Amino acid sequence: MCFASLGKRLVEAVFIIFCIITINFILIRFMPGDPVVHIIGEDEYLRLEAEAPEVIEEVRREYGLDKPLPVQYITYLNKTLHLDFGNSYRTKLPVLETVLFRMRWTLLLTIPAIVLSSVLGGGLGLRAGWKKGGLLDTIASPIMLFLNTIPTNCMAILFLMVFAFQMGLFPISGITSGGLSGLEKAVDILWHMALPLMILVILRTASYYMLMKSTVQTIRDEEYITVARGKGFSQGQVLRRHVLKNALCPYLTSVCMQFGHILGGSMLVEVVFSWKGMGTLIYDAVNTKDFPILQTCFLFIGICVVAFNLLADVLNMLIDPRLREEDRHA
Repeated sequence: MCFASLGKRLVEAVFIIFCIITINFILIRFMPGDPVVHIIGEDEYLRLEAEAPEVIEEVRREYGLDKPLPVQYITYLNKTLHLDFGNSYRTKLPVLETVLFRMRWTLLLTIPAIVLSSVLGGGLGLRAGWKKGGLLDTIASPIMLFLNTIPTNCMAILFLMVFAFQMGLFPISGITSGGLSGLEKAVDILWHMALPLMILVILRTASYYMLMKSTVQTIRDEEYITVARGKGFSQGQVLRRHVLKNALCPYLTSVCMQFGHILGGSMLVEVVFSWKGMGTLIYDAVNTKDFPILQTCFLFIGICVVAFNLLADVLNMLIDPRLREEDRHA
């Protein structure tokens, strides 16, 4: 891969992250009303405004809101670069510590979900797309199409009602039962994550299946596939050497995009199952107007999306030499 091209994409990624940081700063400053209201709460603000307005001014000075906007922006940039995101309005705990603690539970749930669904959906979609009208295509395609249309929260509630409430096979909510340690705790966590993991795998498998199937069906009618068959290559060789290689580019882009949304993409499932990851953290922060938490979560999600988009570009260029040539002449 051309290093100049990689450097260009890195510069673009840094610029986009800078824009995300700037938007994060602007959001809270330009919301209607006094920013102090969002810090101490509306009821407390009204009480202090009537009884002790000097306390409001003290809060304003503490958060640097009494300074000119450019000075506030430079201070915010400096703190962000030093990973100083302040404290949560609700819990008063350091924001970075809170976000990192919740992030590990989200990653524990979503990484296996994306890996399993991408392998399963890609493999089934490849076979179904290659043998259009075959047994797999006939049976799997209507099922996957149906699953692809079901809202995540609806399936989560359905599974919760059937497998947790009615059948009692899985826990209703939470990450662990508590009071356990060692291997027992690890098994208990796996038991708690089984149902939300199952939902994420099923829904994402359906999405990946439809993408891979449509991509392969487009490629199988191309002229170079006909030429490869005419040269006497077996179907397996054509599939591996030509079809799979060309289908991987859009597929990897989609998978990388899913990894990009790995921190916030499972919010609905996390909320339904009370899985204490970043999804529930964002949900709670929205309800309590905990802006430092929201800003930091959005920043982390934005960086994750940019990083995996960059990874998708690099992987596509490594797989497809034509993209390298196009990029070199661009």
